[in-house]
Amino acid sequence: MINNNTRERLMKAYQAYSFAVYDALLYLDAYPNSKEALDSYNKYQKLSQRAKAEYESKFGPITAPNDTNSWQWTDSPWPWHIEGGK
Repeated sequence: MINNNTRERLMKAYQAYSFAVYDALLYLDAYPNSKEALDSYNKYQKLSQRAKAEYESKFGPITAPNDTNSWQWTDSPWPWHIEGGK
């Protein structure tokens, strides 16, 4: 059984990696030739994608898809529908 702790842990990992991606992008805006920043961006982009895929495989989509004919992301329970939610 997957519990709320797993859900929260996976979401926090995704958010942290996504923040690192955005931070690297901002740095690359100022220093576009920085190999270290580009390497960091690529590393955290992969980690973010993996974390998102793992979360979505267990709990459903994080965001609505860009091109779709349905809205399946609404099929997942909302945070206030989860037992023991905070």
